[in-house]
Amino acid sequence: MARPTRKRKTGDGRARLLRGNLVAAGIVAGVLVIILIINKRVREIAKDESDELLPIQWRQTSPGSRPFLEPQEPGEGSSPVAFAADQSTNTALRQEMALANPTASGWESEALSKSASVALKTLAKAMLAPHEDALWTNEVAALIAEEFTCDLTLPVESTPLFDDGVFSVRRSIAPSDSTKSRPGVPSDLGGFRRLAAQFVGAKPTESAARLTFKIEGIAIRDQSFETRVSVELVRRDAAGGSRQQNAVWNCEWDKPTAERATLRVRSIIQTSQEEVYRTAPGPIFQDCTLSAMAQQESFRAQFLRGNAYWAQRLSILEGTSFLGHHGLTIGDVNGDRLDDLYVCDGGGLPNRLYLQNKDGTLLDVSLQSGVDWLEYTPAALLVDLDNDGDQDLVLATVAMILFMKNDGDGKFALAGAHSGVAQARSMCAGDYDGDGDLDLFVCSYTNPNKATGFGTRGVTSTIPSPYHDANNGSPNALLENHGKFRFAEVTKKVGLDENNSRFSFAASWEDYDLDGDLDLYVANDFGRNCLYRNEDGMFRDLASELGVEDTASGMSVSWGDCNGDGRPDLYVGNMYSAAGQRITYQRRFEDKREEAQLRALRRMARGNTLFLGSEKGGPFSDVSEAAHVTMGRWAWSSLFTDLNNDGRLDLVVGNGFLTNRKADDL
Repeated sequence: MARPTRKRKTGDGRARLLRGNLVAAGIVAGVLVIILIINKRVREIAKDESDELLPIQWRQTSPGSRPFLEPQEPGEGSSPVAFAADQSTNTALRQEMALANPTASGWESEALSKSASVALKTLAKAMLAPHEDALWTNEVAALIAEEFTCDLTLPVESTPLFDDGVFSVRRSIAPSDSTKSRPGVPSDLGGFRRLAAQFVGAKPTESAARLTFKIEGIAIRDQSFETRVSVELVRRDAAGGSRQQNAVWNCEWDKPTAERATLRVRSIIQTSQEEVYRTAPGPIFQDCTLSAMAQQESFRAQFLRGNAYWAQRLSILEGTSFLGHHGLTIGDVNGDRLDDLYVCDGGGLPNRLYLQNKDGTLLDVSLQSGVDWLEYTPAALLVDLDNDGDQDLVLATVAMILFMKNDGDGKFALAGAHSGVAQARSMCAGDYDGDGDLDLFVCSYTNPNKATGFGTRGVTSTIPSPYHDANNGSPNALLENHGKFRFAEVTKKVGLDENNSRFSFAASWEDYDLDGDLDLYVANDFGRNCLYRNEDGMFRDLASELGVEDTASGMSVSWGDCNGDGRPDLYVGNMYSAAGQRITYQRRFEDKREEAQLRALRRMARGNTLFLGSEKGGPFSDVSEAAHVTMGRWAWSSLFTDLNNDGRLDLVVGNGFLTNRKADDL
C-alpha cells in the first residue's frame, strides 16, 4: 500500500512541475511579446519627425574636470534618444501658461494695463524727442483721443524741502487728486506737444538719461478706464549736474472698440511732482571697483563673468546658486587700520579675502590666509569672538557655521563649527547676555530637509504657506559664546523659539527701549516680522503689540535715529510691486479673499517701511508713505547712513534681481 501512495505523490509533483514550467514559459513569452512591442514602438518613434528625437552629446570626463560647452574632440560621440511626443492639448504646463496670459485668463485689468504701458512707452520716446515730427504726427497722434484734455502743471507753488548746496529738493502736491476738480484743458496734438516739452523742460546743455512710466493702479469702467502712473524723469548736464523729477499722473483711456483696435488716451492730469537738483559739478560717488581690483586675476576670472558662463561649468551638486545670495563683510584683518574685504561666492567657486593697500587698491590673499572655501556661503562676519583684539571670521556655509581664529596678521585657522543651522541666510553679532563676548544670531530660510540640490527639488518644494503669513520655514538659532570658540545653541532656552518657523532673511540687534540690553528685530519673507524684547536674558516677541509686524517680504533691517529725538527708528526693506498694487484692488481678486488676508496681500505690494520709535519703548509709528520711502523697487539691503556728513541719517537701498539682456540691448 505504501508504494502506490509514493507513486501518486510523484505524479502530483510532476503535475505541479509541469504547471510551473507552463506558467514560467507563459511569463517569458509575455515578456518577449512586451519587448517586441516596445522595440516596434521605439522604431516607430524613431521614424517620426525629427522634433521627437532628442540628440544627446557625450564624452568621458575625469572627476576633476568640468563639462565645457566647446567643439567636440576625438573620442566624443552623439546618439538620438527617442521619446514619445505629448499629444495632449491641455497639459498642466499649458494650463499654467494660459494663466500667465491676462487676456486668456480673464484679467481685463492686466490686459488693459499692458496695452497702456505700451502706449506710455511711445509717449516717453516722443517726449524725449520733441523735434521728431514724424514720431509725433504718426505714433503719438494715433494715441490721442478726439476730445483729449491735459494738465501737467500744478496750481500750487512747490515747497522747498531740502537744500545743502549740493542737493535741492522741492515738492508740489495738487489740492485734490480728483480729476473732477482738475478737468484739464482741451489739447490738440500741438498743445500736448507744448505741455510735454514744458514738463521735460530740456535745456540746451542737458541730455536725457531716462523717462519711465509705471502703472500702479487701475479702475475700469464700461467704455474707459483710469490708471495711476508713477513718472520718473532724469536729465544730466555737461557740467556734471543732474535733475530728477518724480511725478504722479492720472490717465484716462478709451478702451479699444470693434472699429478701433487700439486704445486712446482721453486725459492726462498731474497730481504731484517732486524735483531733485544736484548743482555741484562732478560725481558725488564714483565706482572705483576696477581701479581697486585691476591687478587681481581672481577678480577678472571669477567676478567679471556672468551667470551664463558659470551655469555651463558648475554643477548643482556643488551647491551652485545663481540668485546672488552670497554674503560679504568688511573688517581690518591684519591690524593696519585699513578695512579689508571678504567676498563669499556660490558652491564650487572660492571665497576671496582682499587686503586693502595704502593706495586703496586690493590684494587677493585668500589662499595664503586659509579662507578660500569652496562651499556655498550665504553669509560672513568679521568680528572679535575671543576678545584678543583682532577680527575673527565666521562663515555660514550650506552645511554649518564655521569659526576661524585670526592670528593677528590676517592668517586664519579653523577653530570650531556648529551644525545646528542649515540653509542660513544671514548672521548678526551682539552681546545679548552682557557677559562681555559676542553671541551670534543666525537667520535660516528654507526648510533644511529640502536643501538646494538634495532631496525634493523644484520651486514648489518649499512654497511658503500660507503665502502672506508663512510658517513652514526653517528655524533660526541663537549661538551663545562660551569662550575659546565654543558656542551653545540656546534658542529655546531664552525664548527665541516663539514664531521661529518663518522665512527669515535678516536680523539686527538694538536696544530699542533704551533699558541697557540688546533687543532683536527679525525680517521675514512672506509674512510677519518679529521684534524680540530682551527681558533679563529672556526674549518675548512684541512685534504685534508694538505695531512692527510689517507683513510683507522682509529682506533687510536697519536701526538708526532718523528724526534726531534720541530714540531708535527702524527701516525694513521689502519688495515693491506695481502689479501687486493694481491686482489686489480688483473686484475679482477681492471676492476670493477675506478682509484680513486682503490687507496683508496689499501690504506686501507696498514696499519698504519706516517705523519711528516712541518714548519708553512704546508702539512704533508707521510713517512710510508720509516720508516717501516705500518705493525701493525689488529691495534687498537697506541702510541708515549719513551720506553727506550733515549729521542726519540718509537711506541707501540696494535693489534688483536676476535678469538677462534684451534682444535689442547694446
